[in-house]
Amino acid sequence: MLRNFGLVLTIMTLLLMSLAYTVPAEAHEPIFMISPEAPGKGAFDIHTEITHERQGDERRFELEQEFSYGLTRDLAVGFSIPFVREENITPAGQNVENGIGDPTMRIKWRFWDKDLPGAKYAVASVIQSTIPVGKGDGRLGREKPSLLAGLAHGREGLHWYYFVDARYLYHVEDNDTKPGDRLHLDVAYGLRPELRGLEETDIVYFFELNYLHERKARINGFANANSGGDFIFFSPEILISPTNRIMLRGGVQIPILQSLNGQQAPKDFVMKTAVEFRF
Repeated sequence: MLRNFGLVLTIMTLLLMSLAYTVPAEAHEPIFMISPEAPGKGAFDIHTEITHERQGDERRFELEQEFSYGLTRDLAVGFSIPFVREENITPAGQNVENGIGDPTMRIKWRFWDKDLPGAKYAVASVIQSTIPVGKGDGRLGREKPSLLAGLAHGREGLHWYYFVDARYLYHVEDNDTKPGDRLHLDVAYGLRPELRGLEETDIVYFFELNYLHERKARINGFANANSGGDFIFFSPEILISPTNRIMLRGGVQIPILQSLNGQQAPKDFVMKTAVEFRF
């Protein structure tokens, strides 16, 4: 990973934004949760996402490059590669780690959908697994996979949307170390204030409520008392689609309730920005 991580993020974002003006993109969905949207048969999506997360003296920056392809109208496969920078401020100074994290393979199956006048309803399942080939230091990459299974339901309409999902992330034990498994429960409401033409700039606002239950981590068979907890976040975000050929998304996840186990620094925030386009 290059030393100037911020410069890498900026260059990648500007490059992808310029490329995206040449191809259509459609992804009206929240940024912090999964949705039942499927790209469609033969559609190839490129999704670049930048995440900045802060908790106490720790900072994490991640640039994730994702590729997905529609095998059928309702079945899609995806592959993503994360580039990670972690910073930890200690009394002795700042520790910095850069590297490639574990790539992820995923499958999404939209097994039910129904079209009604002015709206579309759908339900989809998602399964994914990391591929433990990243920098295996326990922070940027692991030597065993992490598995996720999720279910999402949503309504997409001309003026408003809603989405709900449930996800469970399971970490396979790695050298007597096991990060805490995670349960995510999310709801979102989306609003399009003004209905615009196909070639006009489209704007949608989303408001998410995210619940996270994180189990305690385990080391050498014993639970780490200073890990895990329950969290509730409020996440406002905006989606901008100029001339229906580019999708820009951004949001911030703000903690509104935290119940921490033991002695831990509270979570501060998570910021995400994304650029999406489709061939």
